[in-house]
Amino acid sequence: MSNNNYFLQQYLLIDFFHGGISFVDAEKVLLRKNFKPIVFPYNDSFSIGAKISRFFHLLKMVFTTGKGSTVVFLFPVFAKMNKLLLWLLGFKKDIRVICFVADIDSLRDNDKQLLEKEIKELKRYKYFIVHNDSMRRWLLAHVSASSITSSIEFFDFLTIPFVGNRKKSGHIVFAGNLEKSTFLKRLHALMQVSHSLHFNLYGPGHTNAMDSTKVLYKGVVKPYELPAKSEGSFGLVWDGDFIDRLSSGIGDYLQYNSPHKLSHYIISGLPMIVPEMAASATLVRKYGIGITINSLYEIEEKINQLSDEQYQHMRDNMKLLAQKISTGNCFSDAIDELMKINEER
Repeated sequence: MSNNNYFLQQYLLIDFFHGGISFVDAEKVLLRKNFKPIVFPYNDSFSIGAKISRFFHLLKMVFTTGKGSTVVFLFPVFAKMNKLLLWLLGFKKDIRVICFVADIDSLRDNDKQLLEKEIKELKRYKYFIVHNDSMRRWLLAHVSASSITSSIEFFDFLTIPFVGNRKKSGHIVFAGNLEKSTFLKRLHALMQVSHSLHFNLYGPGHTNAMDSTKVLYKGVVKPYELPAKSEGSFGLVWDGDFIDRLSSGIGDYLQYNSPHKLSHYIISGLPMIVPEMAASATLVRKYGIGITINSLYEIEEKINQLSDEQYQHMRDNMKLLAQKISTGNCFSDAIDELMKINEER
């Protein structure tokens, strides 16, 4: 990699416990690849002096980022000075600006007004790193058909893969911000007809309404320790308000994104249960690492139809992916692909 490679650092200075850990790991990967961080001074200060210092740092970066440089950043960008820097760098035709579409808040929140703003912002860029083919198709259709893209497929998760044994059972792991996953409050209805299923919940936002004799809250575990402490046979990807269908913006968002819990389950050696309509379903089928469903009511039968040998084969298929994810090569390879495409053009 050239010495003229930079990235807009937004997350490494923040102490994330769960949400955002994938973004922190992405910036760690950029440091490993010798990209130099762009950090504005006095980030936590809104004094006149701090604002003046940040403005002069902005000017310095605009004028010293030379021909042939590459600047990578994670979208969305919130700080005004960061947005201004990217906007100004966009006028320098000899600089490559690569946008890693880490999240699309408007799709997740079903916010049409924000969607217009985000699309307008994305239209400034030519090079994109997306989650998967579904997000690529969305980008080409709504931002620009001439966009140049590469894909991570899975977020990197820079921790040690779980190496213990797991056996097929009806014990299912669900990890994430539990408060946002309102379907968890309806699991008691699933338990009335799916008697062999048990759920172990990990993460913040737990409420008593989620609990039953077969739905156990396992607490908040530090992200990098979670794979070793996840108890179960499968990892569930689901969201929204209901257990019989995906719903609301956050459920619909699964059609486009590769949630970080995919990487958690792969690192944990947990074959996945994912919605048939989700973008991750294509990845599950491609790599043979889980089963797909249209409703949580299908889970018990799908698990019963799976032999012990098929289950272990799924776990074997996860091993190479776990190695790639745990070493940062999903994001790294996506960057290399774009850099190579750019050099050839």
